[in-house]
Order: sequence, then structure tokens, then C-alpha cells
Amino acid sequence: MKNRRVRGERGATIVESALITPVLLLFVFGIFEFGFAFRDYLTVSNATHDGAREVSVAGNKADADYRMLRAIRRSSAALPDDALEQIIVFKASGPGDSPDPSCFSGSQAGLCNVYGPSDFLRAADEFGCNGSSTVTPNAPDDAWCPTTRQVSVGTGLDYVGVWIKTTHTYITGLFGDSVTLDDQLILKVEPQDQ
Repeated sequence: MKNRRVRGERGATIVESALITPVLLLFVFGIFEFGFAFRDYLTVSNATHDGAREVSVAGNKADADYRMLRAIRRSSAALPDDALEQIIVFKASGPGDSPDPSCFSGSQAGLCNVYGPSDFLRAADEFGCNGSSTVTPNAPDDAWCPTTRQVSVGTGLDYVGVWIKTTHTYITGLFGDSVTLDDQLILKVEPQDQ
């Protein structure tokens, strides 16, 4: 009689395991997927903050955008190579502003400079728009030249924003193929000595 009961319980255990295991695996994979996506979001957020701080402190120096790209590259080291798809440095009207919609398709005169993964490989001497003392033809920062940014308290300080976009690819594919992550920060340009 005892053997018969043990055998019956063994069958119930197998059925329970067959029902619970997929749910448990889905839960475990969900934790991993959410964890990796959240890590990427925090990395993008940190890179955005570091880039905005750098461009704000650099003010109207000719290499302000170059410095910003270096800061973003350092801060985004946890992401895969070429993970940052688009970086927009834009002129904001205030802390709650966002990039002009036209900036998402490329740099716009007086509004924004748009950068991609290949711009991380540019040398410092490739930057320096026409408003600087070292004129660089077709400089990537030519649309909104850093040297034109207002850095005097008397004339008013510009607001400068940094917007970054990346795509996180899910490992398992259980929750879709990917998710787009973006973040932005707007800071006032730091006053500079004239």
C-alpha cells in the first residue's frame, strides 16, 4: 500500500513540475532581460549627464562638442561598440525643452549638431566650426557652432541640451526583439571669462 502511494505522488510531482517550470523559466528570463535593459538605460542616462555637463562647462570653446563626445564615450563603455545610434546637441529655450523635430534627421543651422557612432573616431582637429579661430571645412559641429553660444551673464546664457538614443537588443527574444532607449538633459551654459 505504501509503494502505491509513493508512485502516485511521483506522478503528481512530474505534472506539477511540467506546469510550473515554464512559468519559473519565464520569470527568471524576465529578470535577466529587464536587468540588462535597465543596465543599458542607466548607462545611457549616465552618458547623457556626463556629456551635458561637459558641453555646459566647455561653453563657447571651439572644441566643446569634441569634449562632449569624449565624455559620452567614456561613460558609455559598458555598452557594445556602436550602440549609441544618435547624439544630438541642441539649443534649448529652457529646462523643459526637447530637440527640434528636424534635428532627428540631421544637423540644423542654429539649432543642433547631430552625431553618430563614427564621430567618436574623429580627431580633435576635425572639430572647430567656421566661427572659431581654427577654421575647419565641413566640421561636424558647424550647424550650431560652439563659439556662438552665449556665455556672458550680461547677454544671457544659452541652454544646451544633449539627447542620446540607443537600442537594446533582447537576448532571449521572449519579450520582443529590442527596445529603444533615449535620454536627454538640458543645462545652462556655464558663464565664461570674456
